[in-house]
Amino acid sequence: MAGFYDIGTVISHQVNERNALNVYGYYSHDRFAFSDKQRYAYNSANASLKWRQLIGDNGMGNYTVGYDHYDYENKDAMNESEAYKLSFNISQLFAKAHFMFPMEQHAFNFGFKSMLYDVNPGNYEPTGDSSLVRLDRLQNEKALESALYVEDQWDITSRFSVTAGLRFALYNAVGPRTYYAYMPGMLPYEHSITDTLRAKGGIYKTYAGPEYRLSARYLLSDNLSVKAGFNTMQQFIHKLSNTVIMSPTDTWKLSDVHVRPQKGWQVATGLYYNTPAKVWLTSLEVYYKKMNSYLDYRSGARLLMNHHIETDVINTEGYAYGIELSVKKETGALNGWANYTYSRTLLRQSDKLITNPVNNGNWYPANHDKPHDVNIAANYKFTQRYSFSVNLDYGTGRPTTIPAGKLYNHTLNTMQVYFTDRNTYRIPDYFRMDLSINIEPSHKLTLLTHSSVSFGVYNLTGRSNAYSIYYVSENGGIKGYKLSIFGMPIPFLTYNIKF
Repeated sequence: MAGFYDIGTVISHQVNERNALNVYGYYSHDRFAFSDKQRYAYNSANASLKWRQLIGDNGMGNYTVGYDHYDYENKDAMNESEAYKLSFNISQLFAKAHFMFPMEQHAFNFGFKSMLYDVNPGNYEPTGDSSLVRLDRLQNEKALESALYVEDQWDITSRFSVTAGLRFALYNAVGPRTYYAYMPGMLPYEHSITDTLRAKGGIYKTYAGPEYRLSARYLLSDNLSVKAGFNTMQQFIHKLSNTVIMSPTDTWKLSDVHVRPQKGWQVATGLYYNTPAKVWLTSLEVYYKKMNSYLDYRSGARLLMNHHIETDVINTEGYAYGIELSVKKETGALNGWANYTYSRTLLRQSDKLITNPVNNGNWYPANHDKPHDVNIAANYKFTQRYSFSVNLDYGTGRPTTIPAGKLYNHTLNTMQVYFTDRNTYRIPDYFRMDLSINIEPSHKLTLLTHSSVSFGVYNLTGRSNAYSIYYVSENGGIKGYKLSIFGMPIPFLTYNIKF
């Protein structure tokens, strides 16, 4: 049993000739269950308020405040004595201001952004009167990330322009929080804890640094251009994915005393061509990205409900590269777009302090490495109000690790599963086709509201795309299962109203 819904609203108001307000809200809920005793739910919420202001003759300022939230909750009561609920959530408050001042040959932009993170890494609690599960709560993580940036686009000639930018990021991990000190000269391990430290409040760890951006565009002709760019980046929040359980679970980890921010650089170039009447828009782009301090987990790591997660994760190096092809048709009764991407993301644990690196220190695919990705969307207009749409999505199955057998551990006096090298296998490829019929609103200007309706079918072919591949111990052996959430056609109805 599965279901989902979402609701969104946008309210725009032109206050006067120089000021406008925009209010945005969104909420989504996804759920599935194998029975009344096994349930999974995921929620997302976003809200923002944006004020746009004209400054002087040609300047513009955009001021935005907002809130983002995500949470999931897994319940399992198959065994009443072990019935539990596992939950996680992350929220962020943000404020930003962006200013634009176009000039004769320059487009000057600058601004700032500040974001307050609040992460609840996990709650594990009993459900039902018969449950013997002990309540366990991980302590919250909080941090403030702020940045100032400036950028200038210089049109050197009518055909050649250069854009240069500088962004300075400041990250503060804030308390209250308890954390551990470890023996120096070695990676953190549970047995190497030397002290327990307490940050009562305020800032207990700071990271800061600049980020650079440089790009150029040259018009080879009126319809053909080439672009190239280079930029550096740093990221202070990390995602850890557990992909070998029945319900793949993502958790987020903020940078702190032991977890450094991820840093990297990227270079990209592209060729863009539009037909003379701009009926067809095409592009070809290639890129290469280098990453340092990418957070990945050790072999045998425990990612859920770990009170010292730094002992089970490792700063890893990585690189990514790819090519993207795009064709788009914006005019005519038949319009739409088609994209193809070939991309790879590879990781390696090369720290000399690691005694047992993943895959013996060789490169291996990241969890999100999916080389081939195809997206096609087509829309045919029968009349001004009635149209037919089809969407096709295809993607290579994500990497996975499979069990190779069992070993008897004499020290622990138990059987243990051992796995193949990490991410050397893949789950089945993904394919989905969606169809819809769309009824656009009436164009009569005297109407107070304008509404549109779309109805159709998700997953028209009923393909059982694998949500996860997981393994259980049965009759002394290990058996694998493929879990599909929407393994059948799903009808839908969407109604939009505009004031």
